[in-house]
Amino acid sequence: MEKVYEKLRKKFDQWPIGFPESEEAIEILKTLFTPEEAELALSLPMLSRTLDEIAGELGEEPETLREKLDRMADKGTVFTVEREGKRLYHLLPSIVGFSETPFWPGKKDERTRKLAPLWREYFTKRFAHEIGDREQSILRVIPINTSISSSSQVTPFEDLPELLKANRFFAVANCPCRQMARYLGEGCDHSLEVCLHFDSMGEYMVEHGMGREIKREEALEILRKCNEEGLVHMTENHQGKIATICNCCSDCCIFFRALKKAELPRALAKSNYVSTIDIDLCTACGTCAERCPMEAISVGEVAVIDEEKCVGCGVCYPACPNEAIILVRKPEEMIAEIPDSKTFIMNLIKEKEQKTN
Repeated sequence: MEKVYEKLRKKFDQWPIGFPESEEAIEILKTLFTPEEAELALSLPMLSRTLDEIAGELGEEPETLREKLDRMADKGTVFTVEREGKRLYHLLPSIVGFSETPFWPGKKDERTRKLAPLWREYFTKRFAHEIGDREQSILRVIPINTSISSSSQVTPFEDLPELLKANRFFAVANCPCRQMARYLGEGCDHSLEVCLHFDSMGEYMVEHGMGREIKREEALEILRKCNEEGLVHMTENHQGKIATICNCCSDCCIFFRALKKAELPRALAKSNYVSTIDIDLCTACGTCAERCPMEAISVGEVAVIDEEKCVGCGVCYPACPNEAIILVRKPEEMIAEIPDSKTFIMNLIKEKEQKTN
């Protein structure tokens, strides 16, 4: 039985965001997959295929296979969606995938209680480096639009309301990172239902009871409230249509923990902005320093920004009673190039191949 789980782990490790070897990795898979499901998962595609295509390859009756795949979809290990009258399936990876699906519904049950300490230990031993030790960051910070100086140029991939215009379906679920931390008696008191997913993944979440459907307006309202709470907006590190917006705190988020605890500087891509203080308006009240997720602000006679630490999120801005802090665009030579979605995926694949060889 151990062999099938190790084979499955190796299969998951082939994804651009993999699943490196450890005892915890095997225990996570045992919690998510029965031995029979693990055997089936070894034969499932990584990219979506129709039920008939998969059944033909496996030599199974489509309806019998459908029952198995639908059970796995309900458990959050198989993705499925209906397109043009055909049901598509594929195996879910670690991210976005089976690391989050058990926690999205917000239910504390036997499975999530077991998974939380396993993921924490696995993160410490191996997974922090899998997500953070990269040339190209997986996620990027999106600045709070209202915090950006009116003289700064805002491009479409930095403007959340503009980004969301490309999406047709919206869903919200509970934050996996925050729940894991709470199950371990750690973390913070920030809101849980803030994990936003769009289009196909959103449809999957709603269909299988992992999240609820919302309208674009409610998604924007959730983002506004997260802004008030001091949570950092993050999304995939590419231009164009996005599938996810995380609203993160530095206490619980695995990417922030990889950045700060594991000291992996490319765990997150900074925005193209940096906070700046108007010393004539600053009263050294310290509210900006209290909100900063990177501890990038110190307060003496006035607040001072450590530009090396600042990720350009802008959560410091709403707290300032004197509007003495704002985001300004970095000099052109410091502007990070954000790839298109195809280049982003190809870069991840290329880097994975280099590490494997």
